[in-house]
Amino acid sequence: MSLRVLACLRLRATIVATIILALLCPLAPVEAQRARARGGADVRASTARRTDLNNGALPPTDDFADLTLDESALDAESWLDPQRSTALRNRALLIAQERRARWPQFPAPREEVADELGIRRVTVGRITLHTDLPKSRDTDQIPAALEAAIPALCEFFEVSPSRFASLKVDAFLMADVDRFIEYGALDGPPQFLYGYSYGDRIYAKDQKLGYYNRFLLTHELTHTIMHELFGDLRPRWFSEGAAEFLALHAWNPQTKTMEIAKIPEAEELTPGFGRLRLIRELVGEGDALTIRDILEFEPRDYTKVSTYAWSWALVMFLYSSPKYRDVVELLPYWMTALDPNQLFIDAIGDRWGELEFDWANFVTTLDYQYNFDASAVVRATPREYTEEELKRGVVFEIEPNKGWQSVGVTLEKGKKYRVATAGRFLFYLPCAGKTLEFEAPGATCQYISGAPAGRLLAAVAQDVEGLTFSDVYGTEASALGATNRTFQFDAFRGQTSNVARFGDVLDPLYPWNEPIQFRSSYVLIAPERDGELYLRVNGASRDLEKNRGSIKIQVKLKD
Repeated sequence: MSLRVLACLRLRATIVATIILALLCPLAPVEAQRARARGGADVRASTARRTDLNNGALPPTDDFADLTLDESALDAESWLDPQRSTALRNRALLIAQERRARWPQFPAPREEVADELGIRRVTVGRITLHTDLPKSRDTDQIPAALEAAIPALCEFFEVSPSRFASLKVDAFLMADVDRFIEYGALDGPPQFLYGYSYGDRIYAKDQKLGYYNRFLLTHELTHTIMHELFGDLRPRWFSEGAAEFLALHAWNPQTKTMEIAKIPEAEELTPGFGRLRLIRELVGEGDALTIRDILEFEPRDYTKVSTYAWSWALVMFLYSSPKYRDVVELLPYWMTALDPNQLFIDAIGDRWGELEFDWANFVTTLDYQYNFDASAVVRATPREYTEEELKRGVVFEIEPNKGWQSVGVTLEKGKKYRVATAGRFLFYLPCAGKTLEFEAPGATCQYISGAPAGRLLAAVAQDVEGLTFSDVYGTEASALGATNRTFQFDAFRGQTSNVARFGDVLDPLYPWNEPIQFRSSYVLIAPERDGELYLRVNGASRDLEKNRGSIKIQVKLKD
């Protein structure tokens, strides 16, 4: 049989089969298919009329030039003044509401094809979950958890929950993203790695972990709340860090309550969230970042988990440290300012040296159940000792239940000092699970942060009080102003900043990363630079408050 004859026979068979199928099948499915095709065309037309979702569906920051905090709001001192700050905050919230009114209308998903695509919908309160995952307790409780997160987020930002009384959020948890493209929830293959916030829609790719799916959607919900409440998501390090920080949660399905902004207690309690472990690894490899490094993050940097990890760590540190909470609580209100980073820099003012030292202490001791109050760098003695007193020898005490403690002793380069200890103190030894009597050398049966548990540590830190951003990073005030005015981030479009790299004048990790260890009851210190003497007992942050007693210290200048 020739190929031409065979082709003709196949064509006739196909035509006959089509006619039979048309006769046997009712008209409704054909009409349904036509309606589905029309719906797809409507979605494509709607998509063509707005900004592409995957490149930023909401209007970019530049489109809100007329709805921006003006020059009068660039004075950080005004924001820190309780009376003037109230008016500025109200102005910022009003601008945010006006920006919200300009959001585009987002096309609804094609609910008529949901069943065909295997997409389920679960609604609790203001949240509707759209997912192609099978029914399960973890998945089906997500809407209730997100609903419970909204009042918790309102409480955190100190706004009335009534602000979001009419809020409706569509949450998409996707195993097969192609289904959600056909569903009309996406314009095309998603250009985000894990999750995305798009107006009143939030997205997450299935991570196959109940906690982490809930975490990702809470992260994106935080973006939605912050964007609607404060008008933008700048600077990016803060909006991403805050979303990471607030999304760390404890969900109670029995009481339908959600605790947010949880400091991680154990890795197994936050499955999938490896940020803390990653920070510890990077610090151990000598790759710790300064705060300036983090402020320079650009949107394109958020393709790396490490960028999220550093942003989370910094925001958690700022919110959890009593010294800096007054400044970080203002950051959301600066999202519509011309330059939020500059306001942050100006608000810290001459505390930049202290901030970088505190940050370095935090990242080098970061662990689960981190105790910010106990681990803070503090002053242990109310006075400064003179050189004459040091020649005779001065005696004071430090406490083993605190972090680094400045003891009022300035050590000078080119001189030698004998620092001796006496007596015992009570120290909680984790491997023993109880408190034991300790002396300065500690116990080599367990190491913490590279040193024996309970060992006395010393450090000589240069004076960092009164240092501004310019002082710490070696910039001139004029160069700082000219450079950082370009320091603007758009949450939805990649922008480059011209922030130049300046030579380091101050090593922010010095001296916490290489402390002097007391291997016996005393050490001899010959400092390489002038600086204050700091002391602490080596222990895990979470256990510091379990220690008791005090340690007597004598410092004497050697001839």
